[in-house]
Amino acid sequence: MGSKVGILFAVAVLAVAFLVPAMGTDADGGLFSYKSQLDENGLHVYKEVAGSDNVAEDTKTFVIDFVESTLYSEEEMAKKYANRTVQNALAAAYLSNPMVAYLWNYPVTDVSVDATISKVTVTSEAGEQTYYTVAKVSFSLTVPEGITADSMKELDEAIKGYSISGGSDADKVSDIMSQLDKLKFKQDEEGKISNIYDALVKKEATSAGIAQAFMQFCNLNNIPSVIVAGDNMKADKETKSFWNNVYLEGDHKGETYFAWYVVDPTYFVSAGICGYQTPVEYDGGTYSMSALLNTNLNLSSENDLTAPQLTADKYVRPGGPSFLDQHGEKLLLAGIGVVLAVGMLYAVRKGIY
Repeated sequence: MGSKVGILFAVAVLAVAFLVPAMGTDADGGLFSYKSQLDENGLHVYKEVAGSDNVAEDTKTFVIDFVESTLYSEEEMAKKYANRTVQNALAAAYLSNPMVAYLWNYPVTDVSVDATISKVTVTSEAGEQTYYTVAKVSFSLTVPEGITADSMKELDEAIKGYSISGGSDADKVSDIMSQLDKLKFKQDEEGKISNIYDALVKKEATSAGIAQAFMQFCNLNNIPSVIVAGDNMKADKETKSFWNNVYLEGDHKGETYFAWYVVDPTYFVSAGICGYQTPVEYDGGTYSMSALLNTNLNLSSENDLTAPQLTADKYVRPGGPSFLDQHGEKLLLAGIGVVLAVGMLYAVRKGIY
């Protein structure tokens, strides 16, 4: 028994070693994350914003020094780099940190970036040349109307009111989806967007708030996950939809290893934990999950982020599908047939027919 476990563990480690390079690396442990796509200045912005998870005031102004200098031949190029760096960092933080209220408006509220540009004179044999570099950036973020420090306490209490159960991470993911499926869908007003407070305290939200809630429960259960944004064929009441990717150990054609899967806790709960080729029933037809969900991570501004690379097939627990997974439907139909046959036989004997 021990040798078999050791072999399976070795296979899983080798599989992950091959998969991780395709998904991107992260200084915190080798697993995909949005922040792993940021440069040093972007990481600096990300850490400042992501760490602001306490609401002290409605609006918070961030003034952040850039730690890595890049020289540009034109001042406008330096300003564009500053803006892009901030937008990348804000998008990465929004899609990774559901408890930062200062980010909750970001998908629908433009963030203006003020860049302080320094001149750098370089002397060479060809003479003096002036370059430009970003010294620091400043921008302001505002919490949604009505959100206060007390609101965040309410949110903490609401989160504690949920109990996520399951023996495996996949079981927990299924339980999270089941519990969030009980929330009421409420269409957002023009210029506003739902958040985790709406989902878990008010119990009504669009996909943005539900995706944040899903990720927070994953965080609390040490399940790697991210939020993904884009177009959803079923989301006819949202201009932008949000769902989640989760990192789980599963069976892949007889091999056990970790991979990224997609879940949609708002619109496709019944589909479960899917790969991009998983067939899903929608509007009388059958589509692959990737045909229904079109990833587009741009929020209030464009960014350069990419989402995790998904596995192809629907989630299957380690060791392959169980007997019931493989034959459950046939057994159910056979059982119904037996019941009908027995019922008809009983009716004939009693003279009903």
